[in-house]
Amino acid sequence: MAGKGRTLVLCLIRCGETRWAQEGRMSGRTDLPLSNRGRAFLTEQARFLASHHIATIYHPGDESAAESATICAASLKARTKVVSELADPDLGLLEGITEQEFADRYGKRYRTWIDDPMSFSPPEGEDMIAVRARIFRAVSKLLKRTRSEEVGVVLHPVGLGLIRCWLADRPPRELWQMLERRPPIERYVLDAGTIAELQEAAELQHV
Repeated sequence: MAGKGRTLVLCLIRCGETRWAQEGRMSGRTDLPLSNRGRAFLTEQARFLASHHIATIYHPGDESAAESATICAASLKARTKVVSELADPDLGLLEGITEQEFADRYGKRYRTWIDDPMSFSPPEGEDMIAVRARIFRAVSKLLKRTRSEEVGVVLHPVGLGLIRCWLADRPPRELWQMLERRPPIERYVLDAGTIAELQEAAELQHV
């Protein structure tokens, strides 16, 4: 377990691209495989993990996340483990429509999604405040329980952006910027205090 004074490395891995992502479609909980392009790109990037000391890569339960974890684990001879709470939000009626269709049909909601995502609640979907709490709670829990010096976590774009915002001490409304021009695999050195703060952040009802 992550004891006092101990540091560990969190390796954040962006889930590989799906066909829907390539087409600009909204995707939260829809179970999709990696596209050929997404698979090839992640396989290339995973080579750089070979020198890391990751024993386990945690991932959401959907097909693209599971395959992303498996590709990365193969470079490390690591195991993979499903943590369903790491999933991106259920986007309800928005699942599968293109971003342009979203903007055309739900103009006001679209602007909220882009400009202030933490105020967004998709129709028949999952509230973003609840999503942030769920993902932060899951990550802090697995970090506190691990006995390894480095942990790999596969995340979809929303979860990845939210975690990156928190680690960079940036407001969560900047989550989209945190996904631009960034490598798909990033490492962060965390101490026990930071992990405890992440758990505390999960319990906040406002951000």
